[in-house]
Amino acid sequence: MCRTGRRAPGETEIMAITSGPAALPPSAPYGSHGGRSHLVAGTRIVGDISAPGLLEIQGQVEGRVIADSVVIEERGMVNGEVQAAAVGVKGTFSGHISGGAVRVHATARLSGTIRYDSLSVESGSEITASCERAKTGG
Repeated sequence: MCRTGRRAPGETEIMAITSGPAALPPSAPYGSHGGRSHLVAGTRIVGDISAPGLLEIQGQVEGRVIADSVVIEERGMVNGEVQAAAVGVKGTFSGHISGGAVRVHATARLSGTIRYDSLSVESGSEITASCERAKTGG
């Protein structure tokens, strides 16, 4: 499901999310149990995105992103909220991440808040965020 919001004057609404049952190779760090979706470079969505499986973002999103796994690719940008069991940030993120396993890659520029079960940060990433480990039952 993809819902877009209002457009700025002169801005074109483009639906450029593709999805399919393609599985990731076994070595891939993010699951794709519900399929694989792509937001291609050059695409801008203002609104909420909800996708089964893996969502790879190479374009821009302003809003909420909900999926099983989300990867913000190097040229990708998200301003808003991400909720997923696994989150990978290689590009630019500003807002709130709520994820199980969160991995911040060396190419990432991240600001905001991160709530996580496990957090991995590669050397070279730029982070200005508050981080909070999710409370586990017990």
